[in-house]
Amino acid sequence: MKKNLLNIGCLLIMVVLVFPGCSSTSQARNFNGLSTPDGGATHISTSNVALHLLFGTGAGIAGDASLEKTVSDFTEAAKAEGASKVRIVQSSRRAWWFVFPPFSFFITPVTSNVAGDAIK
Repeated sequence: MKKNLLNIGCLLIMVVLVFPGCSSTSQARNFNGLSTPDGGATHISTSNVALHLLFGTGAGIAGDASLEKTVSDFTEAAKAEGASKVRIVQSSRRAWWFVFPPFSFFITPVTSNVAGDAIK
């Protein structure tokens, strides 16, 4: 039993150490023939994962999951699509301090997401 818990704990620590600092962007272009009020658009969703200090309120130590960085990544993806404007429809940021207490009180996994339309 103790060996299983140790193995699971080691696996979780490895996942937390490997995936922070990741950013992913996905796009949807098929609107089934419909258009937006502003014309053609591509829907973009950008997510960031990082490790931050002190309940997620401190500086990023592995990556940056602040909304500032996530919006920057989102607009970079919109520019790559040839957009001249963006419409952000949703944004969120969550500090996962409660996942691995007390370790995660000090080094906290943080996720953020920005979704919206890249308008041409």
